[in-house]
Amino acid sequence: MKPKSEVYQIKGRSTVRTAGNKVYVRPKPMGSTHIAKEKFPEKKPIQGIMPDSKEEYWCALALYRLKLDFTFQKHVMGGRSGRGGQVVDFWVKTAPLPTPVYIQGDYWHYAAGRSYDSKLKIAKLKSYYGSSIAEPVEILTSTTPTPDAMYRVVKRELRQ
Repeated sequence: MKPKSEVYQIKGRSTVRTAGNKVYVRPKPMGSTHIAKEKFPEKKPIQGIMPDSKEEYWCALALYRLKLDFTFQKHVMGGRSGRGGQVVDFWVKTAPLPTPVYIQGDYWHYAAGRSYDSKLKIAKLKSYYGSSIAEPVEILTSTTPTPDAMYRVVKRELRQ
């Protein structure tokens, strides 16, 4: 007879977690029983395209705030339809050369052992466009937990 595997269950917003027949209680924060959460802006389409993540939306808000012109989801080298093509998250029209900006989730692009994919895509883009683009920028989602943090990172990376 096979042993039963433990079941991990989280119920709504409660502080009780169960694993099999064991019960774990999440500790409450010290000093306060309620933590006010920051209200983030609602995710809306960017240039008629719905962003894949809130970080992409926040990056667009930062670019609007910096008054930078950009193209969202720019298809290069054939885009998704061509072999070897790709879609750049933001193609920012900076002076004197445009800057490709990638919004990279830590898990899918680095933690899952896929860092070579991201580095290869950037190397292909640089070799294809050569000196007609600025150095591509990667923004990791772990460095931008809020819209204000995204604004600061975008401003620093694009040197505005």
